[in-house]
Amino acid sequence: MLAPSDGVLLVSKPLRPPFVDGSTVLVRTLVEVLPPALHLVYFGDPAHPLRANGQVIEGPAMGHAPSLSAKARVLLGIVHPRHRRRPLHLFFTPNRLTSTVVALLRRLQPRRSMIQSLMSAHGVERWIDLLRPLDVVIVLSDDTRARLVAAGLDGAKIRRIYPGVRSQPAASPAAIAGHRRLLYAGDLDAGVADRLLAIAGLLDHPELAGWTLTIACRPKSDDDARQRQRLAEGLAGRIAGGQVELLGEVADMPGLLASSSLQLFLADHVRRKVDLPLVVLEGLALGVGLVSLDFAPLREIFVRGAEQGLEVGIAVAADADGEALREAVLAGVRGVVAGRWAPAAQALVEREFSREAMAAAHVALYDELRR
Repeated sequence: MLAPSDGVLLVSKPLRPPFVDGSTVLVRTLVEVLPPALHLVYFGDPAHPLRANGQVIEGPAMGHAPSLSAKARVLLGIVHPRHRRRPLHLFFTPNRLTSTVVALLRRLQPRRSMIQSLMSAHGVERWIDLLRPLDVVIVLSDDTRARLVAAGLDGAKIRRIYPGVRSQPAASPAAIAGHRRLLYAGDLDAGVADRLLAIAGLLDHPELAGWTLTIACRPKSDDDARQRQRLAEGLAGRIAGGQVELLGEVADMPGLLASSSLQLFLADHVRRKVDLPLVVLEGLALGVGLVSLDFAPLREIFVRGAEQGLEVGIAVAADADGEALREAVLAGVRGVVAGRWAPAAQALVEREFSREAMAAAHVALYDELRR
């Protein structure tokens, strides 16, 4: 059982800048917004704690694929005698190494509370046996919850807590429209490149005169490099003419979002991402509407909006051809000009995807375990 004096040991990649990985950003946000009375222990930089009440375990920054030694350092923190009474809240993707440790701890400490948040749900059906020893599994979408239940995990163990972002001051729809920027910020693969090439042709439409298409994709793989080259060659004239921007790592993503009029989500998956990408939610918080491929779990943004009478953009079929994509983006632009998306987008974030709602759900779970 969880005692107030124990606090909670959060096990994630060390919370150190640069914060560019969605899962690390989400854990940092949780550490910052959980109530001060809750004692937290987490990995990071002891010289720069994220909150007054807590303890920081020294841990170096980790990349996308942490080394075995980096993982071992975190695992040593889990089993350290000083922390052996603390409930565990894991934020790693399940794997044999961490799950073996969890199973061993379950045998040695059967009363120690153990929670795992699934920060990326790609291949979640393979993890059922690794998740069974846990007390609670937190998922970031209803889609992941349904997939786990269908694969055989006890639904009573699963809690859906949506990711949360900071609510923003109300933005003027006219100011948002005045930015005249279409923004795609996400992964780059062949399908995404095809869609971007199709949409770029829309910049010649009279209603998009003076608009810019900004492509912001953080380099991650060899395929990214190939598709970036395709875009650079296929859009060379538009890039030279200022109609298209092809960016890599963006130092100020909040600033780029704040200068955008309409955001596009053109991938048909969220592999290696949180279920509802934070950049999309952060854009909605600023009043930037969304045109997205319609697939789970992204469609939950539109479903939650529709349930509350809030229209935040347009969902287009995941297999839509270039013409259908252009029509959807054009309709999205018209909605921007008419001021349709901004108030609804901000209201949806405040009601469903706020940092405060995310923190309250975690506090309720911790209290339940304590009782």
